[in-house]
Amino acid sequence: MTVETVTFISDLDQNNPAGGDSIAEGDDHIRNIKKAIKSTFPNVNEAVTATAEEINKIPDIVNNGNGIFASCKHNGTSIMYGHNISSVQFVGSGITRVSFSQPTDGFDHHYSVLITPAAVGGKNVSVSIVDQRDSYIDFKTVELDGAWSSVTSTPGFSMIMVDMIQTEANANT
Repeated sequence: MTVETVTFISDLDQNNPAGGDSIAEGDDHIRNIKKAIKSTFPNVNEAVTATAEEINKIPDIVNNGNGIFASCKHNGTSIMYGHNISSVQFVGSGITRVSFSQPTDGFDHHYSVLITPAAVGGKNVSVSIVDQRDSYIDFKTVELDGAWSSVTSTPGFSMIMVDMIQTEANANT
């Protein structure tokens, strides 16, 4: 019996063990299967309920530009995580500009944007989109400290921007 060297599911040889092999190494094959599953899916620690159809849509969403167009997490000073974000800058009067690495040409410009500001000092914070362009999005942040007032520097925030519909010009890229 030949026991293959396995790290991931793709390393498993569907022809092993062969029908005439001894069962003495059967436990090694079972351990290899477990190792391959755990190595391929290291962060799965609960039931995965997505259907095969839902999982198969993921490459289409990523490769065709449908879905998440841009996202980031900013700590008020620097980008901690960013997807399609080239910069975050405070442009004054409580307005923060998030610029895209890749402009939105070819999209219908009907976005769903979720921005979650980080509260500072226990103050209530509110965010609203004030401008949306091909290369950036501006949002205004105000905080409540007895009265509403514009923030005076870039706040900490998390943002996700979704555009599910492409125009014909960008549908095949």
